[in-house]
Amino acid sequence: MESLDSIYEVPIMGKFENNVVLRGVLVTALVVAVLVSAVGTPVDARPPPQPVCAVCSDRIVEAGAEEGLAIDVRDSSLTVRIDQSGTGHWTARVDLAGSGVDVLRDDASLRDRIVNRVYERGDVAVTKPQSLTTSMSENTLVVEYEVPGMAHESAGDVYVVDFFYWNDGDSRWFYLAADSMTMYGPPGTVVSHAPADATPDDHAVTWVESDQQYDPLNVRSHVVFAPNTGIGSSVATAFGIGVDVAHEKAGDLVAVGAPLALLAAVVALLRRFGHRLAGLPRSQLLAIVLGPLVAVGLTAATVETLVGISGPVTEQVGDFLFYLIYAVAATGAGPVFLLGGPLVVGQILLARRVINTNTGTAGFAEMEAVTRQLLLPAATVLSGQWLLFPLAAAGAAGYDTVYGLVSLLLPALYFIPLAVTRRWGTRLHLPFTAGIVLAPIPVVVAFAPHTGMSLVIESFPFLYVPWALIVAGIGTLAYASGLRLVASENRGT
Repeated sequence: MESLDSIYEVPIMGKFENNVVLRGVLVTALVVAVLVSAVGTPVDARPPPQPVCAVCSDRIVEAGAEEGLAIDVRDSSLTVRIDQSGTGHWTARVDLAGSGVDVLRDDASLRDRIVNRVYERGDVAVTKPQSLTTSMSENTLVVEYEVPGMAHESAGDVYVVDFFYWNDGDSRWFYLAADSMTMYGPPGTVVSHAPADATPDDHAVTWVESDQQYDPLNVRSHVVFAPNTGIGSSVATAFGIGVDVAHEKAGDLVAVGAPLALLAAVVALLRRFGHRLAGLPRSQLLAIVLGPLVAVGLTAATVETLVGISGPVTEQVGDFLFYLIYAVAATGAGPVFLLGGPLVVGQILLARRVINTNTGTAGFAEMEAVTRQLLLPAATVLSGQWLLFPLAAAGAAGYDTVYGLVSLLLPALYFIPLAVTRRWGTRLHLPFTAGIVLAPIPVVVAFAPHTGMSLVIESFPFLYVPWALIVAGIGTLAYASGLRLVASENRGT
């Protein structure tokens, strides 16, 4: 029977170690793959940006034309005042030109109808303005209305304006449409946090450039007003933003269940039957690992293709290939396959070197060397991952994306330490077990709120299953290697 040693002791490994060109090509390919995977879903899937000041945009011109009025926008401004209840009081001032201006000034009913039509069409920042009134001041159209729930009071008496970050479980992005927009906080407050593209003053935040687009999917879109600019208010501001981001991220925890259950099942099966892996031939072990992965990938792509289109066969083939690539590149499976695999190989080589170097020493000395050079670094990485988790959950300055990319790779590195600690019967296997089983939590939370496009069958709860399958596949091979290494150590003593 072919031993498991043959899986790792192959000529390719030696060639790789001695071939600088091959290593350079591989590293380049890995970097490209990670960048593609990090981009995720295409930008085309997003809807067009929405105007913040709808009546300041061309939509007011179009609505007037439908009523037979010729009007044009010459200049515009928007003022938003937040009160202590979190309601925003909006005032838009639009300087108009054209023959229809006099009609708007004289016919209040027509003016109201044209303005309301702008909001009724949707695809604007405010779709349901409340207490809307219109008036004219010479050639300037004045539109006033209220938007409840723009802000909420957080600890430390700070007011967090999250209206432009996330709205009713939906992400949006904007362009001002107005030439300028100024936001004021409740009376007695000052600006303690403003978006990077805005100009903060003591009591107000101002945006300029009507065509400037603002993407709300990061913490920079929050505006915070505090009682003062002291250290206490700064801490309360950071805390308020973090709580708000974490609250929105929590909505994506539905995507944790399926990959967590899968990894828990794999860890349980390895505990029950893992000892048999060390004796399997290479072909059988690879079949056990790769067979289910290929079957699941092909099945998912087939289902998506059949549900999603009903066009010619050529289009179905194209969609099938798209969904197959999507399952690898846009679900986190790509980085763990292309980077996690080589990292595990490096871990195997390190463990083998440690054991070979200490062969013939006393059993305790060999165990101490493996613990110091293999187990403790892995345990340190695991501890650091979870110590940094609160920062990722709070979306700290974009750090959460980097944390998520790293967290995609780390679970595969916990399988060899798990095998070794289980074989030795130490309690150190418990944190490694938890690190693998709970691995979907930091990944999902880091990348939330989810903004990528859903597959045809609306399978967001299963989005990270391909990633979990790749982790399980690499982890099974790594676990077998860990058992083999311990067996080799026992034979050498």
